Amino acid sequence: MPDPKSLTLLAELTFAEPAAEPVLLALAAVVGATRSEPGCLEYIAHIHAENPCRVLFYERWQGQAALDAHNASAHLAAFRAVVGPRLAAPPQLGFWKRLG
Repeated sequence: MPDPKSLTLLAELTFAEPAAEPVLLALAAVVGATRSEPGCLEYIAHIHAENPCRVLFYERWQGQAALDAHNASAHLAAFRAVVGPRLAAPPQLGFWKRLG
C-alpha cells in the first residue's frame, strides 16, 4: 500500500530549442544530486521521443518536507540558472495521487 504522505510530481519543461549540451549536462547533474537527497524516492528525467524540446521529470518524495528541501537545494538553483533562460514557457507542474 502506498504511503499516504508520499508525493508524486510530474514536471514538464519546454525549451525554445532542442536540449543542447549545456542543458543535458545540467540535467545529468541535477538528477545525480537529487537522487542522493534524503526523502527522494524516485527522480527520473525523460526527453520526449518525438520532440526534443520537451523534458519530463517523474518525482516521488517521502513528503512535503523532502520536496521543500529539494526546492531549496543549491543543485536545483544551479540547474534553474542554466535552463531558465532556455525555456519557451514556464514549467508545468502537477501533483498526482497513486491508485492501488
